[in-house]
Amino acid sequence: MLSATYPVATTDQEKEYRERIKTIIGIETIVAMKKRVIKLKNKQYKTILSDYRQHVRILGYSENGQEIKYANVLELLTWLESEGIQELTGVEPVHIKAYHEHLRHRPHKKQVGVLHESTIHHHMHNVRAFFAWLQESGVLITNPMSTLRFRFTKAKSEPRTILTITQVQQLYRTSETLQERVILSLSYGCGLRAMELSSVNLNDLNLRDGILTVPQGKGNKRRVVPMSHRVQQDIKDYISNERDLYIKDEAELALLLNIKGKRLRHYTARKLLQALVKRTGDEAIISKNIALHNLRHSIATHLLEQGLPLEQVRNFLDHSHLETTEVYTRVNQAQLKALLS
Repeated sequence: MLSATYPVATTDQEKEYRERIKTIIGIETIVAMKKRVIKLKNKQYKTILSDYRQHVRILGYSENGQEIKYANVLELLTWLESEGIQELTGVEPVHIKAYHEHLRHRPHKKQVGVLHESTIHHHMHNVRAFFAWLQESGVLITNPMSTLRFRFTKAKSEPRTILTITQVQQLYRTSETLQERVILSLSYGCGLRAMELSSVNLNDLNLRDGILTVPQGKGNKRRVVPMSHRVQQDIKDYISNERDLYIKDEAELALLLNIKGKRLRHYTARKLLQALVKRTGDEAIISKNIALHNLRHSIATHLLEQGLPLEQVRNFLDHSHLETTEVYTRVNQAQLKALLS
């Protein structure tokens, strides 16, 4: 727990700093990612949706996982309603096929073009889980998805993009805010996934002992991550000197805050990283088109290069299978071969 008393920024400081942050992340160019409100009229659908949301919450999925499952089922029910299907007992395999076709052609809500095949695959996986729950709950006698299979070709994995230690150091030197340093320290220094970075709360930090707790990682697993002295200092500096500039509500527990005083989401952290990369002016770094996850890939590779045992790196990254971690032992060789070919 953090018990320090933090300085309160003046109004002028706040205004100046917020304007600076806006400039850095290009806030005027970012379209607010507000959730699209889709209103259901069907009372049965509303009740079912509410019950299913509670069911998913009880299962212990992360907040983000719950929202994705809820959004996918909400979209399904909204589509059924628009097609004149007002009873779940009236849903047949032909309707599920038509819905799948609808997803394949509907515009992406946040990007140009249509949904990616992997997005559709995960969406239909959540729809399948929903119908299985309906059958288990006695709402349906037969599951209209039980005999359906949708083809999904998993894309071949591209070689993982890794930064050199020198390039990581350059990112740190180029950072202009303490928040940017914390994002680097959590993604690289602690090897956190993008969603884990966004979810860090003040009470997850034990700065005295250098321990960060991730309550709900991938697969809803809890883990403890050691923090180096440098990472601890970056976080302390940010909390003591900069976090107050963002605060709107003293009850907010999120470590990283956006300019509205709310939890900094992973897509905004990505924008900050992209702006930081661009500011380096180093084409070798810019051309790598890195995201937050590339910092995680980089620390894994660097730890292995420095002789840390594979099993320890696996635990640090929270990999379920050792084979996943072994990928990093082949990264440099693969990239060297690509350079020489």
